[in-house]
Order: sequence, then C-alpha cells, then structure tokens
Amino acid sequence: MIDLHIHTNNSDGSDSVIDVLKKAQKHELSYMSITDHESVNGHYELRNIDVKQYFSGKIIPGVELKNYYKDRVIDILAYNIDIDKFNEYLEKNYKNKTHRMLETKNLKHLYKQAKAYGLTLDPIEKINWDPDSDWGSVVVYNEIKKHPENEAKVPKDLWESFSNFKKDYVYNRNNMFFLDKKDDYPSPAETVKQVHLAGGVAFLAHVHEYKWVKDKIQYITELVKNSNLDGIECYYSNFTEEQIKELLEYCKKNHLYTSGGTDYHGAKRPSVEIGVGKGNLRVPDEIIKDWYNG
Repeated sequence: MIDLHIHTNNSDGSDSVIDVLKKAQKHELSYMSITDHESVNGHYELRNIDVKQYFSGKIIPGVELKNYYKDRVIDILAYNIDIDKFNEYLEKNYKNKTHRMLETKNLKHLYKQAKAYGLTLDPIEKINWDPDSDWGSVVVYNEIKKHPENEAKVPKDLWESFSNFKKDYVYNRNNMFFLDKKDDYPSPAETVKQVHLAGGVAFLAHVHEYKWVKDKIQYITELVKNSNLDGIECYYSNFTEEQIKELLEYCKKNHLYTSGGTDYHGAKRPSVEIGVGKGNLRVPDEIIKDWYNG
C-alpha cells in the first residue's frame, strides 16, 4: 500500500516529518511521498534523519504546485524530481509568493471593488483576519454579509452563498470582482516543463475536487494536450469507487501514468489519515511500476 500525497508542517500540514514517517510505518506503507506545497524542505530534512529508524519503506521525492489554467488555480503533483535542481526553480518562482502576500493582495482588490459597488464595509484596517491562514475572498465575503443593508444592493445569488460569490463573481472574468491570478502562478505547461528538466514526472491532482469542471474527462484531455502532463492522480480520499475506476480506465486507454494519495494534513484535516484516507482508501503498489524504479 502506498500514499503519494502527504503534507507536513513545511507547508500547510500540522505534523513534522518524523511524525509522518512514524504514521506511514504504522499503516505499513511500502512507498510514500511528502508533497508539501511549493516546498521541498521536508526532503532536505530527510537527509539529516535516520529514516530507517522510523520508516522501513521507500520515499519518493515529491512536491505539490499551484498552477493557473483557464482562470482557475489547479494543482500538479511532481514526483521523482532532483530536489536540488527543482528547489532552484521553487526559490525563483514561489519564494516571494507567500500566502500572506497573495491573500493580502486579494483582500485589498475585493475590498476596493466592493466599495466601488457601493457596499457598506468596515474600514479595511479594522477587519480582523489572519493573512497567514485566512483567505481574502472569504474575509471580504463575510464582511459583505456582516452588514444586512448590503443584501438589497447585491444580486440574490451572491448573497445566498460564498460558493456562488466565488464561482460566479471572483472567478468570472467578466465581473468586477474577478481575481486575475495569472501573475501569481505559472501555467501547467511551464510547470511540467520544469518538472521534466528536474528528471521528474507530473500528475494532475484531485481532478474531482474541481467542482467548476462539468466534464472531467474532456478537461483532462485538453489539459494533457496543452501541458504534456504525464499522468493523473486516480486514487484520492474524496473519490468514489466509480470515479477511481473511470480515471484508471482513462489513463490505461490514453497511456498515462497513475498515482494516488490521501492528501494528508494531520490535525488540519482530521478526517483523513495517512494511507487510508477516510478509512477505505487503498492505493496499490503496482500503479507506480511504470514510472518509478527506486
């Protein structure tokens, strides 16, 4: 059994690298990959740890990367990369794009647009939020809803839910609230290119989490054609058996590699455990035989 989608406290997970190794051993994983967001620091930590003291299986170098594609942010998982070579790319392209910096920018943009729309809001400096963990769009939406008089000023669907606000306004290029993130993240094609230059393989992560995509298979087909992706994450904690089967069959038919993992975040996502996800996930070892020989 394997788990190729694990986060530590080097990004947005709660567990240390050693904690993750211990839990992987507890679940008797044969392979695992630490895939922190835009960081390979966990793999540098591994160089200074007697890994066999905690985990008897094999560790595949990995990282998860945000990309901007068709006005949306999607994730790509990179495996089997040269850590030192890829870290140079991360330092150049992601180091200064911290959650704090990006979400502060997003909050200021959405706040400005809401004011221009004539909405009642508290002064921006008095809004209580944590730029290191909160999302600017959520903060501004909650601020809009905080003032009852705004209900009569906005469309009914915007007022009804944050999901509507995000889908139809924040991600709608024709709307004044639109957040253009093309300068924040690279395209999938650029990411895949860099992964290949570092000797790795690139996989589209958790496609069924992209709720705005109506036809997942068509989306994957276009993305693979446009970016040269190597494979798809077919096993995932939130996927149904039918979704997993469909993705596996698609990969087999189109000669794409397959991967899978829980997207473990420790206490940040307590319903998901290493190796088993929400209890019934089983990612078989053999899915990596076509792209990993370590």
